[in-house]
Amino acid sequence: MILHPTLWRTCRVLAGETRLRLLRLVVKKPGQTVTSLADSAQIGMSRASQELRRLQSRGLIQAIRERGNVKYDSVPDPLVPSAKPLLEAMKFAFSRTPPQPDGPAIAMATALSHPRRIAILQELLDGPRSFSELRTAVHIPAISLRRHLRLLRRLDLAGQARQTWCFIPNRHPLTQCLMRILKSSKSSPPG
Repeated sequence: MILHPTLWRTCRVLAGETRLRLLRLVVKKPGQTVTSLADSAQIGMSRASQELRRLQSRGLIQAIRERGNVKYDSVPDPLVPSAKPLLEAMKFAFSRTPPQPDGPAIAMATALSHPRRIAILQELLDGPRSFSELRTAVHIPAISLRRHLRLLRRLDLAGQARQTWCFIPNRHPLTQCLMRILKSSKSSPPG
């Protein structure tokens, strides 16, 4: 699998409801302090600070020191290749949905929050595969492969017909962005 190992970790961060709420708040109104973000998200300052650091560590937001305060802005880290497209996808998703329906974004991020599910989806993006073809391609024990396929099916990203598994396209902006990243990372030469 030719993929930056950080993608699944970034997805794990995006799969958190509180982090997604904070990201939405930073996107909506850049330049807020931890205090104002914690108040808006109705969480403690310590937790807000911790969750904002997680978003920052994945390159999705930037902390800016200004007169003794730390303010946050939705500026992608140029050193994290997936940050810019993921942030743009989230901004687009936020513009289309009110705050409560972040469930689909959380589900899509959860789907890719494990390196094995990334490997499975990369194979399915190349076309339908039998269970044994998938197992051979991704080198995952059968019991684990079944568990990951069940989750992908529950999240409507994979389906099975006549002993063949296939990718199910999804119109959510985050899913489309993640699938483009997976396709491009598979076709990129090792570097």
